[in-house]
Amino acid sequence: MAKMNPLVLIAGIALLGFAFSAGMFDGILGTDEPVSETIFPSDKETTITLNTGDELATTATDATVNYYLFDSSGSYLKSGTTSSGTASFNVPVDASYDLIIYYDESGTDFLPKEVSFTTLSEPTQTVNVDLRKESTATISKIRDPVDLDTNVTVGTGQTVSFDLLIKATTSNAALNKPIIIVDVNSTAVESVSITGASKITCPDRLSEATDRQKWCFMDSRQIIAADGIVTYQGSLKMDDSTAAADGSQVNFTVADEGIYREANYRTAGKSAFKYGAENPVDNSIIGAADSSVSTLTLKV
Repeated sequence: MAKMNPLVLIAGIALLGFAFSAGMFDGILGTDEPVSETIFPSDKETTITLNTGDELATTATDATVNYYLFDSSGSYLKSGTTSSGTASFNVPVDASYDLIIYYDESGTDFLPKEVSFTTLSEPTQTVNVDLRKESTATISKIRDPVDLDTNVTVGTGQTVSFDLLIKATTSNAALNKPIIIVDVNSTAVESVSITGASKITCPDRLSEATDRQKWCFMDSRQIIAADGIVTYQGSLKMDDSTAAADGSQVNFTVADEGIYREANYRTAGKSAFKYGAENPVDNSIIGAADSSVSTLTLKV
């Protein structure tokens, strides 16, 4: 048998050592390095701690609320209620999630809030959410912007202005997206407009009397008690041919937007949560109660 050249043997050993040190055989022989947790995320979970507080409280205050968890596609995953302002649940790592959080039960109601979080880069985390207590609206006054009284002089075909003054009724709480409802004599008033609010379709739950018409407008803001009185400027366009009766009234009410959960939310997911001024199934009121009626009297 021929003898191996010692120089060739030494060179071969050196090359083999280099290959191991460079990891060239890792795919064949394996490695001592730990397997990344992102390779097989489906069987790995992490605990999320949810903390809920009262945003507008004068001191740190927990909020007891319901929460609903969805994956990034909107499919329902789980739900629960915070206790003393906290709850925890497990979710798979390496994914994104949405929460709808609110409370609309007996007791103190909290306005809905939607938040998102991810476990992509921070698997273990705490989600802190501050919510606002729900408030009804109070109409402070409806008035002529010049004389500042509750009468306004009108004439056939004229456009007359008015001011509507409202506020959140409950201290340390918020009125959610106020809906201004204006009920007019349809034979004498051609149209209504309100600056700073968008015209919307009136809730189905609102009925109209003969020769009356309701106009509805939504302000997309939340008005908190600390804002004080908020003033809207509006106008009435009187009919060109039919004069208003002296002493006829324009009635104002303020509603709000709430949230409703349809019964099939576990299968329908996030799309089963509806926003509006009424339950879309039976048209009953949701959110806070409507304000009392305030009246502007028309003088001819």
